[in-house]
Amino acid sequence: MATAPLAFRLPFPFPSASRPPPPRTLAPPAPRRLPPRLAAAAARRFRPPTADDEPPEAAEDSSHGLNRYDQLARSVERARSRQPEITPDHPLFSSPSSAGGAGGGSYDPDDEFFDEIDRAIAEKREEFTRRGLIKPSPASPPSSQPQPEDEGLADELSPEEVIDLDEIRKLQGLSVVSVADEKDEEAEGGEDEDGDDVLPLDEDGEGFDVAEELGLEGARMRQPAFRMTLAELLDESKLVPVAVTGDQDVALAGVQHDASLVAAGDLFVCVGEEGLAGLTEADKRGAVAVVADQDVNIEGTLACRALVIVDDIAAALRVLPACLYRRPSTDMAVIGVTGTDGVTTTTHLVKAMYEAMGVRTGMVGVLGAYAFGSNKLDARLDASGDPIAVQKLMATMLHNGAEAVVLETATDGRPPSGVDSEIDYDIAVLTNVRYTDGEDGITYEEYMSRMASVFSRMVDPERHRKVVNIDDPSAPFFAAQGGHNVPVVTYSFENKKADVHTLKYQLSLFETEVLVQTPHGILEISSGLLGRDNIYNILATVAVGIAVGAPLEDIVRGIEEVDAIPGRCELIDEEQAFGVIVDHARTPEALSRLLDGVRELGPRRIVTVVGCCGEKERGKRPVMTKIAADKSDVVMLTSDNPANEDPLDILDDMLAGVGWTMEEYLKYGTNDYYPPLPNGHRLFLHDIRRVAVRAAVAMGEQGDVVVSFLQMFLLLKAFIVALSL
Repeated sequence: MATAPLAFRLPFPFPSASRPPPPRTLAPPAPRRLPPRLAAAAARRFRPPTADDEPPEAAEDSSHGLNRYDQLARSVERARSRQPEITPDHPLFSSPSSAGGAGGGSYDPDDEFFDEIDRAIAEKREEFTRRGLIKPSPASPPSSQPQPEDEGLADELSPEEVIDLDEIRKLQGLSVVSVADEKDEEAEGGEDEDGDDVLPLDEDGEGFDVAEELGLEGARMRQPAFRMTLAELLDESKLVPVAVTGDQDVALAGVQHDASLVAAGDLFVCVGEEGLAGLTEADKRGAVAVVADQDVNIEGTLACRALVIVDDIAAALRVLPACLYRRPSTDMAVIGVTGTDGVTTTTHLVKAMYEAMGVRTGMVGVLGAYAFGSNKLDARLDASGDPIAVQKLMATMLHNGAEAVVLETATDGRPPSGVDSEIDYDIAVLTNVRYTDGEDGITYEEYMSRMASVFSRMVDPERHRKVVNIDDPSAPFFAAQGGHNVPVVTYSFENKKADVHTLKYQLSLFETEVLVQTPHGILEISSGLLGRDNIYNILATVAVGIAVGAPLEDIVRGIEEVDAIPGRCELIDEEQAFGVIVDHARTPEALSRLLDGVRELGPRRIVTVVGCCGEKERGKRPVMTKIAADKSDVVMLTSDNPANEDPLDILDDMLAGVGWTMEEYLKYGTNDYYPPLPNGHRLFLHDIRRVAVRAAVAMGEQGDVVVSFLQMFLLLKAFIVALSL
């Protein structure tokens, strides 16, 4: 890949795309020093090209070097230049009276007074009046003679003054401005089919957005269009099929393996029994070709015109979308974050740091996908583990001007699925590894292999970097993956040998302050992210900044802009006298670490609301209760999404963690007294979770911290506000 010129000296270059400039560009961010591989991106935008036989949506030079407003002004000038010469015999405007009748728009075809322009004017006025866009003109005298005050006016006024006069008449409902001919109207955007008063249209027929033109957040996201024949896709992917039947020239517009997401023109990748079961639905939704690892009968299908049989369906699932969507990762800087915990928070922090450097940065993770800034894309929660979804999301980001993307290659609390070999990563980041024997049905070796797959792709010392947490015992294993001469940036909480480590830190309920030592200086960071674990996430982000040569002030500003991560030790601050923290921890280990971190903040009491889901993870229920009861002063048990299971059965399982049964608890309730646990802590329960949350919030007093492990952020805020009234 080519090396982009840099605004400041960096230890290594990032490649940039050699694609020519697109037809239209979003306004670039304020000039700033850029990291490697990104400096040239500020002057151009990447757009995945369509097939050779499918022209792009807009002409190559549609803007002519002008902004939207200058183009609009030129269009007005061109329209005026096409106006016919104004004479008494050939007026530019016709009055409603000359249109024949009080209807204000009908005309007599036999009347020689009307020429083609007048007919068009009358027809437009009649159409606009019928739609209710303009009011009907009042009836005028039947005489076609001009009013006394208008006699000879056209002879005395210049053409510009005549136009001004007619503008006044139009506002009074006395005349209608002529419209440009149909071709010019289409070229300049025209009006929509419904005649609605909308924003001006640009050259590709889409309304332009002021926020988008100015490069602001909230810009409308544009969806790229792709077109490739099946034969071209197979050739591009270098996939060697076992057999191909049907029409190989069928045009493809997308790839899907989920039948419920198939759209017309898609290629359906039939994976396993679920794929076979969804073949009928995919066909009804418009799939035009099928890829499978076994023979499938497509004779009776409605739209499927071709079948491709392959040996390795998993490989096809990765390479086909990458080729169809034009391998977007090759034109972006890609940062992969892997680990057991802290992945989501680190991903958000790295994204914010890159954008503080003036780099439009996308993100794909369990909390959603973003093109850049706060511009969220439509994506499922499991999109980060779906190779098709990731490729399509990256293509959309690239189409909208993103220059980098941060990907969660492993999701907090879930087993790693391995890294898509068709994604061109530049930086690999390790947070930590916490493996439990037999967890999720995979061995330790399999777990480590999947987690380290992104590091194994770091082979180019010129542009690849590894970032590892050397406080984790598995750090040497990850650092050894890939090329041995690829630079490794290390971070640690206290190990002074690490490239990035803490010098001093202070934890509180509303703020985390940390002093960080780096090879280029000391950083003083004040973050709204709470707890010791978030210090590790901050250190990981600083290490990424050091790896790409980011300015230190941009590293600090990016980290400090992130006040909270939804569901990750998230603080609710409604100026109440006690703290409220929401966390979506779903494992006993995560629950234990979080409560330890909250205790480190120095609260007077910890009031914990914990619930367990129905129909799954029954073995965790008593363990979760025991941990909460041991590390909290007050525990409120409830059920969280019981599904088809009785909430009381869930609570009965949870009570086993403290040696109680539901019968014993209810017996205490008859006397309206629930004795404390042997350690002096108190325990209560309620089968309706909103009641349990409300009760926990009502218990909060000055200096307490209420910790909720339920996904009820808005409900908690509502209860807190209600209590403060």
